[in-house]
Amino acid sequence: MTCACSTTKKIWVGAILAIVIIGALTAFAYTSEQNALRDSTRQGMMSTVSVMATQINASDIAGLTPGDEMSPQYLAVARHLETMRSMDDNILNAYILKVNPDETATFLVDDLYPLDPQGSAKIGEVSTAPDRDEIFAALSGPTASKEPYTTKYGSFLSAYAPIDDSVNDSGGNTVAVLAIDISAKDYNNETSKGGFILLTGIVSMILVVGAIFFGTKGIRDTEKKAE
Repeated sequence: MTCACSTTKKIWVGAILAIVIIGALTAFAYTSEQNALRDSTRQGMMSTVSVMATQINASDIAGLTPGDEMSPQYLAVARHLETMRSMDDNILNAYILKVNPDETATFLVDDLYPLDPQGSAKIGEVSTAPDRDEIFAALSGPTASKEPYTTKYGSFLSAYAPIDDSVNDSGGNTVAVLAIDISAKDYNNETSKGGFILLTGIVSMILVVGAIFFGTKGIRDTEKKAE
C-alpha cells in the first residue's frame, strides 16, 4: 500500500516537474523572441529616420514661424517629407521638431498639414508625446520610443534623428529633430509573432504529460489491484 502510494506520487511529481520545466523554457523563448522583434523594429526605424534626416537642409527650415504653414518654404519641406515617407508604407507621419531651451519640443513642419490642417500640428505647437528623453537624446544621435504612446493624434511608436546644419559633415550643429511615426497597432502586430512558440509549449506539455500517464498506466493498474 505504501509502495503504491509512493509510486503514484512520483508519477504526479514527474508530471508537474515536466510542466514546470517546459513552461519555463517556453516563457524564456517567448520573451526572447518578443525582445528580439522589438529591438529589430526599433533599430529599423532608427536607421530609416537617420537616412531621412540627412536629406533635410537646415536652411530649408530656417526662419519658419507660426503662420507660415502654407508658405512656399513650408510646403516645399512638407512635400519633401511626404515623398520620403511614402517610400515606406509603414510610416504614417514624418515631421520636424524644434528642441527649445525651456526643455519643450515644438512642431516646426508636419508633412500632413497641407492635406489635413485641422488634424495636424501647427508651427510652435508643443509636442505632448511622452518621449521627451528620446527627443532630447536625438540631438546627438538616432533614438526611438521605448513603448507605444497615445496623444490626441493617435497611438504611435516614434523614431528620431538629428538634422544638422551641415548635411555632409556629421560634426555639424543640430538645429532640429526629424521624427517618424508608425501606428501602435502595427508595432504590436509586428512584435507579437511569438504565438507559435506558446502553442508549441502548450502542445509539448500535453504530449509529455500524456506520455507519462499512458506510459505508466500498467504500473498504476498493478498498484490498484494490489490495493
